[in-house]
Amino acid sequence: HPYPSMPSPLHDALPPAATSKPLPLAHRAVLIALTLGAALLASTNHISGSDVAPDEMAASPARIISATETASPQFRQSWVNPRGHTTAAHSSAICVLPGGDLLSVWYGGTREGAADVAIFTARLRTGSPTWDSPRRVVDRGTAEAELGRSVKKVGNAVIFPDRSGLIWMVYVSVSMGGWSGSALNVKTSRDEGHTWTASERLTLNPFLNVSSLVRNKPILTGDGRIGLPVYHEFAWKFPQMLWLTPGPGGTVLDYRIRNLSTQAGLIQPTLVPLDDDRMLMMLRDGNPERRLQTAYSDDNGWTWSNPQDCGLPNPDSAVDALRLRDGRILLVHNHAASGRENLRLSVSSDDGRTWQPRAMIESTAKKEYSYPYLVEDQQGLIHLTYTWHRERIKHLEFNLAWLNAPATLAESLAQ
Repeated sequence: HPYPSMPSPLHDALPPAATSKPLPLAHRAVLIALTLGAALLASTNHISGSDVAPDEMAASPARIISATETASPQFRQSWVNPRGHTTAAHSSAICVLPGGDLLSVWYGGTREGAADVAIFTARLRTGSPTWDSPRRVVDRGTAEAELGRSVKKVGNAVIFPDRSGLIWMVYVSVSMGGWSGSALNVKTSRDEGHTWTASERLTLNPFLNVSSLVRNKPILTGDGRIGLPVYHEFAWKFPQMLWLTPGPGGTVLDYRIRNLSTQAGLIQPTLVPLDDDRMLMMLRDGNPERRLQTAYSDDNGWTWSNPQDCGLPNPDSAVDALRLRDGRILLVHNHAASGRENLRLSVSSDDGRTWQPRAMIESTAKKEYSYPYLVEDQQGLIHLTYTWHRERIKHLEFNLAWLNAPATLAESLAQ
């Protein structure tokens, strides 16, 4: 591989792996029973907070089309992390800070799931063409110290501001097994990501508290709650909603987790607020059909319709979507039933029922472009980050004029 590995004293200090032996039949039976019991408990709605649907979403900026959006097409690309920063980089998220800067988060190390993986942030200052150097926020060692428990690895993280301007980071840690043995943890920042509180572990599953993961951005309600889409992977896979109520000093006052679908194999829900308490959900499909699934809510994301095929393929890969100021929905996705060798923009003018293709922003055989994340800044510029070749995080910035250009023009500008 052309890039060096990240130094890893934690990894080097690990003891040699012990020789594994098959479990006796009786032990395996007990383990299977415990696994199924944990999954059954997780599939029920666990209450640890408010059991009331939100009356309304938090007020959004007025949907006014600015001169920035209607001017000549604007398109710019940059790298969030420098070449060779880590051997592997994946699962980025991005948010617009109250002061106008952009902050991105991702994980990087020698490979996904390695003990040396850390969660990094980088800042794009207003008016700057390049990102600041990455900063390590949490790794296996700091997570263990802050949580007071053994941590095997860290993974997906999301980052977002709440209505008060507090910046939240929710990230995955694993104490046993693979990603299905994960838990969610919260860190907050009062200075726009320069410093962070110690990690707080959320107890979302009454049995072992395992198999909660996160990928996409939240919704904010009028009563102050945060609706964070999460998902479960232990024994079987399904989407969930974590309703968080912020407490004093950047803490979590209470929370409730609700299941979003009884259909197995659908994970990583993406939420798009519509109008009049309605909401769209899009779901990654791990089933053999490999079709992007959509569902709708009429009560601000509390209850949902059954997921349906929206007419687009999905190669068991994450997507993201954003409601534009002109009312349309912008989707970024891998347009294939298998593989992550391309990344396409599509738009919908009918709340996600039908889709029209726009620019194919990446397409290279045997390379990976995945895990996109979309936000819109105060000027109406759209920002997209995604995994590039599993080596770097790429950032695109464009306006509505560029998006509305004929697809061939948009694609030529993006190359």
